[in-house]
Amino acid sequence: MYFWTALYIEDSLEEVRDQSIRISEETGVKCPLKFLPLHVSLKISFQIERERQEECMSMLKEYFSSIGPFSIEVKGYEHYPGIIWIRFNENQRLSEIHRHLDQMVRERFGVEPDPKDLQFIYHCTLFIDDDKILDRTMESISRIPLPSKMLAREFLIGASEDGLPGTYSILSHSHLGPEVDVKEQWDKFKES
Repeated sequence: MYFWTALYIEDSLEEVRDQSIRISEETGVKCPLKFLPLHVSLKISFQIERERQEECMSMLKEYFSSIGPFSIEVKGYEHYPGIIWIRFNENQRLSEIHRHLDQMVRERFGVEPDPKDLQFIYHCTLFIDDDKILDRTMESISRIPLPSKMLAREFLIGASEDGLPGTYSILSHSHLGPEVDVKEQWDKFKES
């Protein structure tokens, strides 16, 4: 079973979602937003044994309930080979969450960080496809304005049997917990 965690941001980017799906339907470009809501990925998905799914869910929910809402700055649209995403500026809160998630799954489930986790880029994937179609897609989507900042208030936990794009489903969608010091909560969590 593959697990995935993210911050839910769809309520801040409804027009981007609607236009991304419209562009996908008109051009045939692959758009993960047909399967998942707009989100800021927090870590590369990770595999654990199916029989430990509930334990993982409980751990993640407990952790996210210890983190209060916080703001995220939007860097903008980016196009790399095979992908178009919205990139977000790294900040202290995102970095702490990422480090804590890596450490929690390593300590509790023996999952080593993915090489992409070592230089993680906070992003929301809009399109994945061949570069010929993505070049035209970038022209279209970049006309849709993005806010400079948004508030992360909710988190998502998803899972997939095989970890392939388009196979993830949302298992939990909840509000972040009360505003607390992330380091303090992390220290408490490690001790328990």
